[in-house]
Amino acid sequence: MRKQTSAGIIGAVVLAAGLLTAAPAQADTCAEDTACDTTTTFDVTAGALEITVPDTADLGNDATPGGYAYGSLGPVTVSDERASLTPTWTATVTGTDFTTGGETTPETIPNSSIYYFSGNATATTGDGTFTPGQAGAFAPPPPPVGQTLDVSRTAFSHSGGTGNNSATWNPSLTAQVALNKVAGTYTGTISHTVT
Repeated sequence: MRKQTSAGIIGAVVLAAGLLTAAPAQADTCAEDTACDTTTTFDVTAGALEITVPDTADLGNDATPGGYAYGSLGPVTVSDERASLTPTWTATVTGTDFTTGGETTPETIPNSSIYYFSGNATATTGDGTFTPGQAGAFAPPPPPVGQTLDVSRTAFSHSGGTGNNSATWNPSLTAQVALNKVAGTYTGTISHTVT
């Protein structure tokens, strides 16, 4: 009769356990001429809805009292990377009064005299419908074209389609300068928001 030590039994158990856990997982075992399926997945990730605007702008076309200052704001871009089934968004725009010096009445051009004109898109990606808030081509004043910024206005919008999309436009601004305004560099803020 042979005696087996407890160390030998433990070693055999550990070896057997190692063999059981080392075998790779199998999707299925199939007979000859039978399709053997493996369920496979991957992710499509979603990003954000963002708007990009110029830091600063100079309209470039100066005005005298009773005239108009006008020019381009610079490119504005909405990037919709939400990978949505219904990627709808609207970009809106507002503006402050424009002031110089001590910001008295003769040194203030109210936002009701600042006109915003989005014009058509200069570039788009993705599908769906891209709609400018103020369509067409900009024409120098008079008369001023666009919509005044004393209330929030639609700058651009998107509807329909699926997945990611983007739109870029180069809006124009026109400032109607009343006869009682004084000389100076007038500064204000144009604010875009996308939702």
